[in-house]
Amino acid sequence: MLPAKIKFALIGCGYWGANFLRILAGSPLVTLVSVCDTDAGRREAMQALYPHVTFTGDIADVTGDTEIHAAVICTPVETHLPLTGQLLRSGKHVLCEKPLTSTAQECLYLYDLAQQMRRCLMVGHVFEYNSVINYMQHMIAADQIGPLRYLQFTRMGLGPVRRDVSVVFDLAAHDVAIALSIAGTMPLSVMATGQSFQPSGLEDVAFIQLIFPRGVIASINVSWLDPIKQRLVKVVGRDKMLLFDDLSLGEKLKIVEMGQNYQDAKGDFGSFQLSVKDGQIIIPNLQYPESLLTELEHFAECIRTGAVPRTDGRYAYRVVRVLEAAQESIRHDGKKIWIT
Repeated sequence: MLPAKIKFALIGCGYWGANFLRILAGSPLVTLVSVCDTDAGRREAMQALYPHVTFTGDIADVTGDTEIHAAVICTPVETHLPLTGQLLRSGKHVLCEKPLTSTAQECLYLYDLAQQMRRCLMVGHVFEYNSVINYMQHMIAADQIGPLRYLQFTRMGLGPVRRDVSVVFDLAAHDVAIALSIAGTMPLSVMATGQSFQPSGLEDVAFIQLIFPRGVIASINVSWLDPIKQRLVKVVGRDKMLLFDDLSLGEKLKIVEMGQNYQDAKGDFGSFQLSVKDGQIIIPNLQYPESLLTELEHFAECIRTGAVPRTDGRYAYRVVRVLEAAQESIRHDGKKIWIT
């Protein structure tokens, strides 16, 4: 029997883990019992901010504590497989940051392990819990924009540069997940090009193209090298276009009606430009709750009810399968990789 507040541990309190630390410490649904991080300096800094939480550098202090019901993993991708495995085997429910692992087969292994241990395994694909993306998904499912034509994603900025994975497995993981969710299916094929400008050899810029059934195309551009930060998602249907600008403070989603109206042109270039009427732009009045909090609330609900998380191990497998194909295409100079 679970207590009124589920007892949690956090594994890793670095760049992204610090956000989860804030959410866990402030949530009325959970009690943050322990934080594990191998960096002593980071532990000391966070301990000063959260004196009521126990900090440790040994994962055994978490796996061996029977009072802890669940754990959140915010560590480098190469550690996800062993840490998730350890925590599941110790009887913990696990929310692991994306991507779940570096290979699709490892995702299936952890999914099967969670089933065997009868524990909830959820992956932190945070945009699946984003109110704007959810609104867009609702519009598409309700056939409010017409049949899909293409998707376009731009996710760029100056770092932070990862040392454990390429920009494909870091930034593009978000957009691949969104694309699969919006398209409602896996792509037929993947093509990608990328380049590394860092000593590690990991790509820090990549251009990815996914081809879905019915001719729907998704273009994904990601970079750690662009001085202008952009977080754009564009969904173009027959009747309307949805534009999500995640960096906008108050108008994150714009709905653009096609409204094409070709008039007689006068023959010169200027009049031709004026012959196409722009469609009406609608900005819906949406609330923007913090996606990370919504994600945590969903995880807690799944633990209590036994429901399958929206972003479970099978969801993670599909995303990583596409990311693997993109990396393979890059290694083979943009070769088309068929998804089987």
